[in-house]
Amino acid sequence: MADQYDPKFNAPENSPVDGPIRIKSLYIHPVKSCGYIEVNRALLTKTGFLYDRYFAFATEDPKAETSTDSKWRFISQRTYPNMSLIETELWLPHKDSDPRDPLVQAGGCVVLKFEDPDTPDWISRLETGFYTGNFASQPQVSLVAPLHPTPSQMQELQLEMKGFGIHYRQASGIDLGAIPSVAAALPKLRRFLKIPKDHALTLFKCTPDTLTRTDRNLAPLNYIGSPAMHGYTDQQPININSLSSVHSVSALLPPENQPLNALRFRANIWITGNPAYDEETWKRYRILPKAANTEPRANVSPMLSVVCRTSRCTIPNVDPDRGVFDADNPLPNKKRGKPQPSTTLVEHRTVEDGNKAALGYLGMHCVPEDRSLKEASNQNLGLYVEVGDEIEVLERGVHLYGSTANEY
Repeated sequence: MADQYDPKFNAPENSPVDGPIRIKSLYIHPVKSCGYIEVNRALLTKTGFLYDRYFAFATEDPKAETSTDSKWRFISQRTYPNMSLIETELWLPHKDSDPRDPLVQAGGCVVLKFEDPDTPDWISRLETGFYTGNFASQPQVSLVAPLHPTPSQMQELQLEMKGFGIHYRQASGIDLGAIPSVAAALPKLRRFLKIPKDHALTLFKCTPDTLTRTDRNLAPLNYIGSPAMHGYTDQQPININSLSSVHSVSALLPPENQPLNALRFRANIWITGNPAYDEETWKRYRILPKAANTEPRANVSPMLSVVCRTSRCTIPNVDPDRGVFDADNPLPNKKRGKPQPSTTLVEHRTVEDGNKAALGYLGMHCVPEDRSLKEASNQNLGLYVEVGDEIEVLERGVHLYGSTANEY
């Protein structure tokens, strides 16, 4: 995505298509609302891409009064924009890994890094300068969490399942706060994010038993086979977006807010080759594997149902490189400017009225279809999606957010 601002990716709305629609880049976000990871290929599962939104941070408000729901609530860039500055990495075991290593036994780990919020001593500055080559660099804090804690690790560390809230719904997961690396980093992370001192902070891990069945904007069962499931995504497993659409929105922004970084929208699949907003007419599509594959993958064209437009919140206003909310230049009689790009999205991209709370619409929610997953399983190979794969649109139609029933 380094060249995302190149004019060649700006195909205006309703312009003729010249060539195939292709996947330009793929992203996963292992920890909800934290830094992204760009990948060359991603394994498609029933619940979306493997490792996407596997974890979520949550705080506990000691003053919250509730009789049924948990006091724990997830946190996001909506209230803590500098979560975008938490760097995210995945480490997975390889053939030379030591099988006795606890992280190997746990199937790997997620590694989070963020700037140490405390004033470093001179030894820490020297160490940071030695390893980075920049003696002005701020020391970093690391947090390491296992991807799949084993039963013995769960018992040894007394890890427990707990519930917490994500928007309107109750979620649950393994509370990883007792893991030594996590426990040591959480106090500094709380100060880094400027979370109130009396609010406890922890990290939750999704498991196969804590998946949530999608109950809004339902994909037709005759296409997807079985109800859509997801982990800590807000609602749907996969999000797709187009660089042409982002270029179109960017041109509508005030000059001081251009160009618009597409990564503000946190999509999984970024495509090029189609006109702006063309993806909003898709009902179903399949992904055609490119001719030359560098690694094994199932000989299957993944098929996905497009469920609804993505109703945007305030997160696109966060500059992911600076961890702050953006606004346009204030008017002469105003102290603050209007939030961007939300203000522009509301004005120009309120293309339907399905969600009254939407701050405009951009991007599409998708659900993998079971038949593709079953075909790959029968071949004992993964259903991978790769950068460079082509998109074939199978059906088109009209979308309205919330137009489907709430039960399958």
